[in-house]
Amino acid sequence: MRGIFLHVLADTMGSAAVIVSTILIHFLGWPGWDPLASVLIAVLIFLSSIPLVSSCARRLLLAVGDDTEYKLRETLSGVSDLRGVSSYTVPRFWMADRVDEEGKGDGDQKEVLGVMHVIASRGADMDDVRERTRKFLGGHGMDVVVQVEREGGAKCWCGGGGRRSPSSTSRF
Repeated sequence: MRGIFLHVLADTMGSAAVIVSTILIHFLGWPGWDPLASVLIAVLIFLSSIPLVSSCARRLLLAVGDDTEYKLRETLSGVSDLRGVSSYTVPRFWMADRVDEEGKGDGDQKEVLGVMHVIASRGADMDDVRERTRKFLGGHGMDVVVQVEREGGAKCWCGGGGRRSPSSTSRF
């Protein structure tokens, strides 16, 4: 939404600059008002785009704040303690603006979204492990897509089938 707002604002400022520069040229006779207005608009657009580019870069790089990262590490340490979970691998988390039912977002409220692979112990019900893991993470304010792999089964692209140490694979 912010990008749309900035685009509309830039169009409005450009139209206003053309009108003002035309009036100034008409009454004062100096043709330099037009390029001066264009430069001013270009500088304002550039300065207003810096926060938008910064925000997009943080999202693309899956950046989370230090306090959120600490909470994530604490929560992930509890995943290995769940019944039927042998380990986990490939945890990826990012921040998303929370949106209510009417589609209106509140920029102050943030939600952690993510994806991770869980390695289920031999003999454990994979659906049960998935649901317990999702409920555990959901109870800590995370909406995570959980993929469950069987321990000792065929190797997944994530390399998690044979690993036992969650600390060696927990990167986000």
